[in-house]
Amino acid sequence: MDEKPSWDVESWQIFLEGVWRAVPKPFRSDRSLQRTLQCALYAKLSAEGQTVVADYLPPRADRPVDLIVLNAGQPSIDAAVCFESVITLYAVKSLSSFEAGLKVIFTTGPLKKKVEESRFFLKPDIRHVHLEL
Repeated sequence: MDEKPSWDVESWQIFLEGVWRAVPKPFRSDRSLQRTLQCALYAKLSAEGQTVVADYLPPRADRPVDLIVLNAGQPSIDAAVCFESVITLYAVKSLSSFEAGLKVIFTTGPLKKKVEESRFFLKPDIRHVHLEL
């Protein structure tokens, strides 16, 4: 019987913040930062033996999910991750369109107040982690 992995989102946060700090300031546009974080988490999870798919577009969704981690024993999604500057309705709708053991949005917006105000889009099954320098 397959057991669900225990996801240590706090260690992902520490790892991703370290990746962010390593990017020189002139190269930290929102899009390049989000893709760099996506690639770094992809590499980390793949190195841990996870099956990871990037830019998965769920049915009836307008925005791809940045990363999904598949259950190796059955065709199901164990975890799903989006990267945004603030929480967006598009990301929430995409994550809400399928079942997964963990759904998380990592935000990178420099204005924490604006990020907090965007939390009203969240649903109870979606976790939010704000990355900071």
